[in-house]
Amino acid sequence: MNFLLVTGSYLKWHYSKAIYNVFSIWKNISIFIFNYFSIKSLFVNLFAPWKRLSENYPKFINIKEFINIKEYLSTFIVNTIMKVVGVVFRSIMLILGLLCFCIFFITLPFIIFFWLIFPLIILYVIITGIILIFFS
Repeated sequence: MNFLLVTGSYLKWHYSKAIYNVFSIWKNISIFIFNYFSIKSLFVNLFAPWKRLSENYPKFINIKEFINIKEYLSTFIVNTIMKVVGVVFRSIMLILGLLCFCIFFITLPFIIFFWLIFPLIILYVIITGIILIFFS
């Protein structure tokens, strides 16, 4: 009799509160994925130089000084390369983060389906075990 009370309580929990908890856990993990990959921060800083590495353009005291084109071009090339490297690495991380989130999002229906049929699987395994023990 005690077994039936425990089983009834378990099934009530399994099909009511536990399903709500599965969705709550799923929400927390999806928030974790967004924070782990810093998806919002990567979008905001997509075109920033890599690790904030950049050179300052040369400054002149007055206009009559000789303008060195080589220094300007060198600074421009270094700053452009750092921005391109930043875009490439941040894009890779964005793609990985969004891919992880999509995979996780796609797995939710499978998790819910297996959660719903799990008691039936346990019952099937128990009955199959009893049949194999006593009738084989």
